[in-house]
Amino acid sequence: MVMPSYYYSTGPATGAEAAMGEVGQRSDAAAWRLFVLLVRRSRGVTELVEDLLGRPVGSRLVGDGELTRIAPPGLARLATTGPVLRRHLVLTDSLPPHLPVAVSWSLVVPWRLPDEVATALRSGAEPLDRLLADRGLGWTATPVETETGPVEEASTAFPWVAPGTRLVEQARVLHLQAQPIAMVLDEVPFLAPRDPDEPLLPAPGTDNGFHYR
Repeated sequence: MVMPSYYYSTGPATGAEAAMGEVGQRSDAAAWRLFVLLVRRSRGVTELVEDLLGRPVGSRLVGDGELTRIAPPGLARLATTGPVLRRHLVLTDSLPPHLPVAVSWSLVVPWRLPDEVATALRSGAEPLDRLLADRGLGWTATPVETETGPVEEASTAFPWVAPGTRLVEQARVLHLQAQPIAMVLDEVPFLAPRDPDEPLLPAPGTDNGFHYR
């Protein structure tokens, strides 16, 4: 997947299950519009998909690295010329067969974070939004750009999603103590609320031999 230009240029997801339930008897179009709105208004994709699934999700680090220096004027939205951490995560269902539920890319300014959060980012696969929330930090997220497209064009396979389903790509800038700390791009297919004990299974007509790419 080619990252959009706004990724490099320079409120909490609560009640998602209840909100989606309100359109349970409405049209698919209404449910889709509400889902896009929920994604846009959420602080992060981790909390959103956990709310909709009713259970925790896992996280797999696909790629990472560090940009030590960015030529002026640098990353305008993050107000920095570096260093920044680059992370690529795949969030997975906690129930077998542990299918992917979302993808997240981020550019993070580590020296604006508490030391324990920066250390956790460098050494593990935990999503940034979870690290911030678990420590009770007063962080916010500002939506930057929202795009939609067919799931067939996703950066990774989502075998539980029926062919023809659409997904949302949401860019956000995260702030801590009024300072920008990260630029995040999340990719998540349409997901309706589910029973917490109901696993995500490959949908009929999909390639069950899914793979990450």
